[in-house]
Amino acid sequence: MWEMQRRIAAFDAERFQSLGPGYVALNLAGEAGELANAIKKLWRSDPRIGQPDGYAALGAPDRARVGEELADILMMSVVLANHLDIDIEAELVRKLAVIDQRLQAGYYGHEAHAAEDA
Repeated sequence: MWEMQRRIAAFDAERFQSLGPGYVALNLAGEAGELANAIKKLWRSDPRIGQPDGYAALGAPDRARVGEELADILMMSVVLANHLDIDIEAELVRKLAVIDQRLQAGYYGHEAHAAEDA
C-alpha cells in the first residue's frame, strides 16, 4: 500500500468516519468541479490553456491553485478507497497496464497519428 494512503487513513480516522460512500463520492465530484472551474477561468483569460502547449501558460500562482484542487481530489479519492479496502497503488499499477495495452493496440488513436507524421 502506498505510504500516502496510510497517512490519509490516519487523518481520515479522526474526520470522515461518519460519512457514507455517497457523501464521500459527492464530495469528490465537488472537488473535481472546483478544479474544472479553476481551469475554465484560466482558459477564459488565456485561450492557450486549451492547447497541448497550454501548460506553459500557467504561472506559479495558477499552478498552486490547480495543485490545491488536485490535492483535494486525491485526498477524497483515497478516503473512499480506504473505506472500501482498495489499495490505490495496486489499482494505479493495474490501470497503467490497461492503458499501455490499449495504446499498443491503437485504442486511443495515437498510433494512427504517429504513422501520419512519419
